[in-house]
Amino acid sequence: MSLNTKEKINKIFKHFDTTPDVIELVNYRFYIVSNIGQTIAWGTHLFWMFIFYELHVYPMAYLQLASIFAYIVAINFNRRGYHLVSMSISMVEIVAHQGLAVLFVGWECGFQYFVPVVAIFPFLIPKGNIFWKWFMFLLCMSGFLFMDFFIRNINPYFQLNPFPVTCLKASNIVLSFGCFAMWAIYLTQAVNRSQIIIEEKTKQIIKTEENAKQAEIQLMLQMKEEENQLISKEKERYQELLLNILPEEVAEELKNNGKTEAKDFEQVTVMFTDFKDFTTISEKLSAKDLVSEIDHCFSAFDNIIQNCGIEKIKTIGDSYMAVGGLPVENKTHARDVVNAAIEINKFMEEHKRQKIKEGKEIFEIRIGIHTGPVVAGIVGIKKFAYDIWGDTVNLASRMESSGEAGKVNISGSTFELVKNNFTCTYRGKIQAKNKGEVDMYFVSEQLIVNN
Repeated sequence: MSLNTKEKINKIFKHFDTTPDVIELVNYRFYIVSNIGQTIAWGTHLFWMFIFYELHVYPMAYLQLASIFAYIVAINFNRRGYHLVSMSISMVEIVAHQGLAVLFVGWECGFQYFVPVVAIFPFLIPKGNIFWKWFMFLLCMSGFLFMDFFIRNINPYFQLNPFPVTCLKASNIVLSFGCFAMWAIYLTQAVNRSQIIIEEKTKQIIKTEENAKQAEIQLMLQMKEEENQLISKEKERYQELLLNILPEEVAEELKNNGKTEAKDFEQVTVMFTDFKDFTTISEKLSAKDLVSEIDHCFSAFDNIIQNCGIEKIKTIGDSYMAVGGLPVENKTHARDVVNAAIEINKFMEEHKRQKIKEGKEIFEIRIGIHTGPVVAGIVGIKKFAYDIWGDTVNLASRMESSGEAGKVNISGSTFELVKNNFTCTYRGKIQAKNKGEVDMYFVSEQLIVNN
């Protein structure tokens, strides 16, 4: 055999043995096996067309042409990744074709033996629908039974001589068994070849991922360098940023004097918020989603307390602390803080409803408020922050931890200042950790009359 002939044969083989890009890895084995099977099928039908033409069974000769067209269509669907459509066309053609062959030339010619051969094909599709697989299997089985029970004993339309009948029967049996042997041999080759393809594709994917990681590292290093340059420039904006860190009055004092003095406040109202079951819920979220969720909520809290004229002190994890009545003292601090707490509660209820609609994890908030004296000032020399101290802060924290999700829990001292502005429900004396029994109230709603 010349080199030219070998190259042509190899080219033809590769055409049917090479998988297009649209074929998924999981379907490689099935694609290769079905593609060669359908090619052999239309070639076989071409051969039968000439045989039937010579036997003067012209309807069967014309039927071969229809079958050849069907297999060419099936091969095209298969190469485009529509494996179920391709296999459906092939199997319907086989069952119908063999049924007509038995009807035209009789059971004794053995065309029905091809039907069981293809019954296993649907189960070779890894991602095929299980109902479709069994439907195709039952189609083959039903077709074979129909031929056996109803067509077998019918006199064929064309009465062939005994010799052609014997030749057809023998050749069909041999071809049927040959198909079984061929599928087994080729399936082994296809498995080996597809495994190599899968390994190569996997290596390509791994290499692509490694390149992406390297690119990401380079980008992070570049961003870090740019960030360092920005930090150098941002140091010049110290005075401007200071106003965003501290209350305006405290920032002015620090700017003018280089330091601030701690100050006593006889009466302020402190609010603590906390998310119920935060630790449990946070374990179900990615770090990015968790930070995004907290940022969304705390940003809304910032806007609310700003509108209510109170001061944010700090956040610790999922806890948010704010105070009314400082650094500038006023007489409405208790009412302002309770108003802010109600607005925060409303925001969280609406946020909760939205999260439920989206099928996502929800946060429920507890809010505690207490009124009393504190000391306020700046601590530290690096990353300094404005903070407050005193038993009032501790008791406000106990109001939060002793409350309930979705409710605003206030102490008796706060209640005395807001009882004419809000409807409150007395809870009785509640045991607070390290504080003994404390009068507590749930704020229900704001009254129409404000004093």
